[in-house]
Amino acid sequence: MTSTALAVAASPAFLASCTAVICSPGPDSMLVLRLVSRARRRPPVLAAAAGMLIAGAGYAVAAITGSMAVVMLRPELFLTWQIAGASVLTLTGARALWEALRPEQQAAPQPATAGGPPADRLPRHLLLGFLCTAGNPKVGLFLTVFLPQFLPVEAPSAAALSLLALVYLAIVALWLLILTEVGVRMVTRRTAGETAFPPLAARIGNAVAGLVLLVLALTLFVR
Repeated sequence: MTSTALAVAASPAFLASCTAVICSPGPDSMLVLRLVSRARRRPPVLAAAAGMLIAGAGYAVAAITGSMAVVMLRPELFLTWQIAGASVLTLTGARALWEALRPEQQAAPQPATAGGPPADRLPRHLLLGFLCTAGNPKVGLFLTVFLPQFLPVEAPSAAALSLLALVYLAIVALWLLILTEVGVRMVTRRTAGETAFPPLAARIGNAVAGLVLLVLALTLFVR
């Protein structure tokens, strides 16, 4: 691992670029907000975030090894991948809208009973987060183009790209943790015995997240 890669990984330009891309509204952020509004607990949201990071790590490996080139050379594979990802976003967004319009359909999260199954199926949320990120092949294509541009013109080494990818994923993890913590605190904070985040606000937040997810799904279909 060269000193150049270390300098780039710690450079303000690289860190600022990563932060700007990661913090911009996207499927992952919208899914986190949707789950926060629905579950109002950290475990299911963090499980989904873990799934997103696993998929992101897979895309990073594909970008570093050049495996994403296979997708670039096979337009039909890329299209199929996009349709699958858009379908996941469409179903998630449509369910969020349905729950916002029909709140009685949304059961309040219940604590796990002694000896019984947990109220939140964490593997299901892990899978949902994984599919949300894995279903968008543009993430892999973006990393394939984004990471090398910060390194010298000559072919960057796998070690240098791996370091940049690790920093990128670390910022993703930090952003998802912040988003989860802020969201959960907002919806669970209590004032004078009342929830500070009223049900109507939760419904509005769910509706907004659902609409954004549907719009993002549409962009996967048309681009």
